[in-house]
Amino acid sequence: MRNSMLELICSVDIGGTFTDSVIVTSEGTVAEGKALTSYNDQFKSGFFNSIESAAEKLNISPNDLYKNITMISHGSTVATNTVVEHNGANVGLLTTKGFEDTINMMRGLGRVTGEPSENILKITETSKPTPLVSKDSIFGITERIDSQGEVIVQLDENNVRKAARTLLDQGVNAIAISFLWSFKNSLHEERVKEIIHEMDPSIFITCGHEVTKTLGEYERTVAAVINAYVGPVTSKYLEEIKGSLRGKGVDASLLIMQCHGGMIPLERSKQLPVQTIGSGPVGGIMGCVKIMSELGINNLIATDMGGTSFDIGLIRDGQPLSAEKTILEKYQYNVPNVEIISIGAGGGSIAWIDPYSGAMRVGPQSAKANPGPACYGLGGTKPTVTDADLLLGYIDPETVFGFGNGRGLKPSVGLAEEAVSTIAEPLGISIIDAAMGVVEIVNAKMANIIENEVIGKGFDPRDFALVAYGGAGPIHAAAYSRDLGIKMIVVPGETSSVWSAFGISTSDIRYELEEEVGLLSPFAPETLDDRLTNLEIKGKNIVDKEISEDVSIHFSRFAKLRYQWQRHELEIRIPDSPLNEEKVQELIAEFTHQYEERYGSAALLPEAKVEIVSVRCEPMIEVPKFERKRLPGSGKTPAAEALKSSRHVYFSRNSPPVETNIYNGSLLNSENIIEGPAVIDLLGTSIVVDVNQTVMKTTHGDYIIRINTNLEEEKFDHDNISLNRQPS
Repeated sequence: MRNSMLELICSVDIGGTFTDSVIVTSEGTVAEGKALTSYNDQFKSGFFNSIESAAEKLNISPNDLYKNITMISHGSTVATNTVVEHNGANVGLLTTKGFEDTINMMRGLGRVTGEPSENILKITETSKPTPLVSKDSIFGITERIDSQGEVIVQLDENNVRKAARTLLDQGVNAIAISFLWSFKNSLHEERVKEIIHEMDPSIFITCGHEVTKTLGEYERTVAAVINAYVGPVTSKYLEEIKGSLRGKGVDASLLIMQCHGGMIPLERSKQLPVQTIGSGPVGGIMGCVKIMSELGINNLIATDMGGTSFDIGLIRDGQPLSAEKTILEKYQYNVPNVEIISIGAGGGSIAWIDPYSGAMRVGPQSAKANPGPACYGLGGTKPTVTDADLLLGYIDPETVFGFGNGRGLKPSVGLAEEAVSTIAEPLGISIIDAAMGVVEIVNAKMANIIENEVIGKGFDPRDFALVAYGGAGPIHAAAYSRDLGIKMIVVPGETSSVWSAFGISTSDIRYELEEEVGLLSPFAPETLDDRLTNLEIKGKNIVDKEISEDVSIHFSRFAKLRYQWQRHELEIRIPDSPLNEEKVQELIAEFTHQYEERYGSAALLPEAKVEIVSVRCEPMIEVPKFERKRLPGSGKTPAAEALKSSRHVYFSRNSPPVETNIYNGSLLNSENIIEGPAVIDLLGTSIVVDVNQTVMKTTHGDYIIRINTNLEEEKFDHDNISLNRQPS
């Protein structure tokens, strides 16, 4: 029976292997769902199977579930997959005459952009990415606008009509328009869009100034082309999901997660699908911002180890770090986004023998959802990280993986052994040694990327806590964190394996407005203030039109600064209006501080002018959220029934297996403390606690692992666990 008082918030994140969902009730109960990602029907069945899997845990029928959803949000991978799999729209490109080859020429290092260092060293073996638009579909248009936004060559409309007619006759179903300096004056791009829509109102069109208003014709052209390339596919998908939700009785509007960390309404996302690329992992980062506020942590390394990849992001002083550029399939473009670094190191990463060196390798190839790790019994035969985890005792062989829609399976130790033996025998080692080798290699890869990313930005990993989530994250975090000198790990409880979906549910509606300014110090504070005020006015107009004129808007303001003549910028938060000379000096001082922190004091240029390259404004509207239910405390000692069993677990290649206590995480209470070695079984994952490590469950159901520290010596405030929260 439907409960008329029941209110549900639902969020869905589609990953390479699994589609995850989270439902939060008005009472604060959190239920998670998981289903295999369904590539065969453009992700739709996985979307709904995942939601209904979560509903089962709440004992809610699908009918009651859908009718009681008050907000639904979604992190989509459709745009990303469209580019990676090269199955997007047939795109045409109109650009300023004489610049037709910009997108194919790329930047100087275009053929190795985003590639690992070992590939860069073999540059002769690399190639440029597969073109997203053929040369036959690129046309130069007679027009020119200068760097000040002045028209110096009028738009040739006959030229536009002739080029557009040729493209339409070719059968293109999307067109990108990218003219020089259009971010200074968009008149010509807007007029070309009007002309083409007069000729064919149904065609998908993207203008360069619509996706980014910053310097760089290559990056802006790439952004416009990618947006056009993924536009028709993404729009169709979002409309189908919206229609299916309506058909199931969902009245709530569908909000779409963006790569900048906010959500926007579906209609705007259909216009700017490029902003959905990478949005799922960003959801996990936003969930970490939420957990930071609950635990009183300032600096975090967010790590997401799923079935296909290992993603990391940094949160400094409570603010996720933004990426200077976005790279996808070697294409580089400018769209405001949270910086996330990914490598092919997930639970489904395949272990293999290098035919040249004879050494064992892991990834980046993944077994994904189909056929999956060998132990799933779904047809996979190649050894994966998950198979190794099972053999080493990290995963309970009696557990049942739930994949939604009534599907579930127990992992097969026998199938895992068969798969791992294919690398053990050629190396002349035991199956257990091979499994340990797989785990050690993948752990080393993850530790290496974290170290490079954190130290490369001028930070010390020991000054950060680490949040481990994703289906495989809590299994491996304690091992690689120890090697990095990290003292504290946070595992987000039962939602760990679906944390990105939970993070999406904690996000707010947020728009991004950015424009180039080019101000050199010293400058009048009101000059900068006026530019920011204009952005805020534009932002309010968008909110009034797309959301409501009655909502409360919070504006955040940022600037990208650099020393004059340098290429790279740092983004700094701008103090609130009105700006005065003192606040401007605070802004420049913060830039100097962050510059020194990242590049060292010897790199400072105090005699140089500081340039404000661009400014960015974020209008934000808070959406309703339900707080997670607090758990009762029962002291340090777990209840007897929380101890499930014990089994042999391997922690080191050179040590025998350790008889290890296995706990049921759902039966642990707040304040319970467990000394390692131990394994805590959660829904969808396990927490592996090594020797000399201690774990405690918090009031929100999260787990805090301390490495080489006894938690009983720490003083806890269970309403706000501070731990003097900054690790030493």
